[in-house]
Amino acid sequence: MSSRSVISLSRNFLLICSLLLHSSHCLIAPTASSWQRRLDKAFLDIDATPESRLRNFQRAVQDPSLRTDVTSAIDAIRTKGFGKGHPELINILWPEGTMARSDLEGLTALRTQLPEALKELPELVKTSREKESKMKSSPPASVDFNSLPKPDEIKEEFKNALRSTPKGLESPKYSVVRTIDGELNLGIPEKIEIRKYEAFTVATTPSMGGTGFNTLASYLFGGNEEKKAMAMTMPVFVTGGTQEDNGNDKDSPGTMKFVIPSAMSNAPPAPLSDEAVNIERVPERLVAVKAFPGLVTEDEVLRQTTALLSVLVGANVNVLDGDGVSVLQYNSPFTIPWRRRNEIAVVIEENWEDAVVVEIGAFDTWSSRTVATSWYDAGLRL
Repeated sequence: MSSRSVISLSRNFLLICSLLLHSSHCLIAPTASSWQRRLDKAFLDIDATPESRLRNFQRAVQDPSLRTDVTSAIDAIRTKGFGKGHPELINILWPEGTMARSDLEGLTALRTQLPEALKELPELVKTSREKESKMKSSPPASVDFNSLPKPDEIKEEFKNALRSTPKGLESPKYSVVRTIDGELNLGIPEKIEIRKYEAFTVATTPSMGGTGFNTLASYLFGGNEEKKAMAMTMPVFVTGGTQEDNGNDKDSPGTMKFVIPSAMSNAPPAPLSDEAVNIERVPERLVAVKAFPGLVTEDEVLRQTTALLSVLVGANVNVLDGDGVSVLQYNSPFTIPWRRRNEIAVVIEENWEDAVVVEIGAFDTWSSRTVATSWYDAGLRL
């Protein structure tokens, strides 16, 4: 057989696989093709140069796959109607792994989160003022102009405001040892990651919101006994308050934690005696993590926690402490809301490998839904 025949057969095989993928009820997330990646780089990549944007745009519109995919997406709407065909259209044109898809999911989440955040705002402001009034006022520190951010650092910070995961910030090391299919989103299961974290050190304070953040930031940036300034890290760990078990029926305060840079992890600077900062060593452990975009509201945390724990129960994964739910936030407050990366995390038992995992038909579950599962069914959850 000639090499030309082999190439022809290979192309036909790939074409058949592509058609099967697009007609498989979106059970498998389509892989982003070159034109989708190029449009991401042309319009959404903050690090792209004007020349590369133009080049990627030109190559994207010249890619034959663009026309094929658009035709397939339109055919899905024609044959199934918009109500049933729009998930396939979205998964063909904006599959998982593209920035456009991530932006769409983030904007979808904001419609629910934004009213919740506005509702919570007055109480957050009141609580913050009460805590600040109880804190000791200290004289303003002299400004060290050598410690001010340099122009390149300011430029990078502006770019990080448009990134889902900031660049230049250290985070605890982990490996993904397993993934579990979660709830369906536009016909495709969300992914729950089982991560094995290496041990790391945190600075923690029994306070939430801006007060807790400022307390830990002061420690990290030199407000410690050694006056050592450390680099900012990610993520910020937040654990909400829970009911005490001692019968007092009082809410225990939530905690906020900053990760200590690995270079100082074994011997971090001692906190000032009058600051509510403690140093803790977090041991190696297995953690189940569910990511979500947008704003972190109380209702959103509850929704994401319920979804995560439900999936873990269905997968026979044992959670060590169902109340010990942590929220991981990776971005600064200046990051545009739909690009923010948040995660819900719970610690699980080490013997999860011995659990029996029962898988069900994802498309059967989605097809038999009785509640809205997409922006078309329930309105765009902006």
